[in-house]
Amino acid sequence: MNKPCHIVFTTIHPPNILRDLCENVSRHEHLDEVKVWVVGDRKTPPSARDLAAEVSARGLETVYFGIDEQDEWGKQFTLYPMIPYNTDGRRVFGYLKALEDGCKVMISMDDDNFPTADDFVGSHLKTGEEWAKPVLREEKGFHNVCEYLDFQPQRQVFPRGYPFRLRGKVNEPAMVAPPTGAAIGVREGLWLDEPDVDATTWLNGKVSGVNYHGPENVVLDQSTWSPVNTQNTSVRRELIAAFVFATMAWPVPGGKLDRYGDIWGGYFLLALMRGTKFHAAFGRPLVQHRRNPHDYVDDLRYEFWGMILTDWLLEILRTSFKPTSRQMTERVLELAEFLEADPIAHLPAWCPPEIAAFLRATAKNMRHWSAACTQIGI
Repeated sequence: MNKPCHIVFTTIHPPNILRDLCENVSRHEHLDEVKVWVVGDRKTPPSARDLAAEVSARGLETVYFGIDEQDEWGKQFTLYPMIPYNTDGRRVFGYLKALEDGCKVMISMDDDNFPTADDFVGSHLKTGEEWAKPVLREEKGFHNVCEYLDFQPQRQVFPRGYPFRLRGKVNEPAMVAPPTGAAIGVREGLWLDEPDVDATTWLNGKVSGVNYHGPENVVLDQSTWSPVNTQNTSVRRELIAAFVFATMAWPVPGGKLDRYGDIWGGYFLLALMRGTKFHAAFGRPLVQHRRNPHDYVDDLRYEFWGMILTDWLLEILRTSFKPTSRQMTERVLELAEFLEADPIAHLPAWCPPEIAAFLRATAKNMRHWSAACTQIGI
């Protein structure tokens, strides 16, 4: 029996989250609706497969999708050789397996996002529902969802990928009537404990999210954006093709362009949704982000080019990219063509040539991603 909800994550650690996930799904009576894909990598310990079998025996259908299985299954896709081993980009093969297996809603999460008392699956299963209530619009074009969290110590916090030119400003939302037929296409639940913030924030001192005081749903007008990541985020089947994950670990001066694949992919998704019925929602379900060990100086090295280029990328996406196709797979091809033209032609003068090469490679990957989604069928 095809399950309507599929959960996908990749890991190089023992996936201890599975026991907590199983308990939450069972307590809220969703075991018959959920299938989990644990996407392994070369560094993933063998115990991951055993743990997947353990929770399956407890009623939460869980598939460990190891490298051997990926290598065999991936032969059918031209995309497969383009996603490096030992990167979080391997998660996209879980996305394709969920699509192949008939999911209606796909939830992407990280292996350190532990469910809270919230109905994790029940909240995400609302993704795709019509939305007839007002939507939120910001004149500046961006909304800081971290304002719905209380932090210790108290300080102004912005999510990873939020434009630097707008940091220091506060939200000034206006509620406006939704378009006819509006629906929630993507939902991002927020994070207690360690929020999803960038290395510059962590290097300015540890911060902990201790409470959420926002509504269940904050639904944004399509003209208003906020970063969409791959932690605790669900998309409707129709949008899986648009849920592009920009492949990272690209060599640049001083190291690699990394840790922004989900952020850029999330902004690509918002750009690709424009003109459709779909809107982005933020709020519940909450997770506890028990972050795996990090060296924040190393994180800063990896995030550097993503951070300094995001404001530039957003300006170009918001002002110049206007998709027209009806099919999301075709819109992704439009975006690939756009990336090879406008952004490369207008790269800041201080960018090294590796950034243009990265954008070309991203466009190439998008074409092969679109082909893989088309091959499976939306």
